[in-house]
Amino acid sequence: MAQRLNRSSLSHLAGTVQGPAYDPTGLVAGIVHIGIGAFHRAHQAVYVDACLAEGDASWGIVGVSLRSSAMRDALAPQDCLYTLAQRDGSGETLKVIGSVMKVLVAPEDPQAVLTAMSSPQTRIVTLTVTEKAYPRNSDGTLDAQDRTVAADLANPDRPTGILGFLTEALSRRRADGIPPFTVLSCDNLPANGKTLHGW
Repeated sequence: MAQRLNRSSLSHLAGTVQGPAYDPTGLVAGIVHIGIGAFHRAHQAVYVDACLAEGDASWGIVGVSLRSSAMRDALAPQDCLYTLAQRDGSGETLKVIGSVMKVLVAPEDPQAVLTAMSSPQTRIVTLTVTEKAYPRNSDGTLDAQDRTVAADLANPDRPTGILGFLTEALSRRRADGIPPFTVLSCDNLPANGKTLHGW
């Protein structure tokens, strides 16, 4: 019977599977990533995994889902470990990625998300929430009449949308004398960084 992937089974990986080159239990969260889908796990989290292997354990990832608990429910029993399969003309390589420390579900506990984003250890907040998560008017400006935006403006301490979480977390950091984090939009949105900065 196959053993489920988790931290306790890392020492029993098949010889064809490469494990993390660091101890996942020793990570400190330096990145909060919002929108922890397949793109992030196959690209950004893999890049961070390679950085962690160089010896700096302060760049662990706290993933956030703005909607569904499905990804948290899938990864939690595996201690957020998962296997990346890379295929090319010479065959397939398998590598266990350990850079994701935990996954938070925003609707279940928005305060936990804000706490993670407001932590002094968090230096980067990355986004892969798709273009649809950016409420824009036809001219590209913020749609303040959008239902989520309006709700977050009315209840800034209980955000539900990406802009509400970013604004409240940055506000809390400023109030506590903590420098702001870098916001890195990785979404398929024209001039994504400039657009987000303008809001």
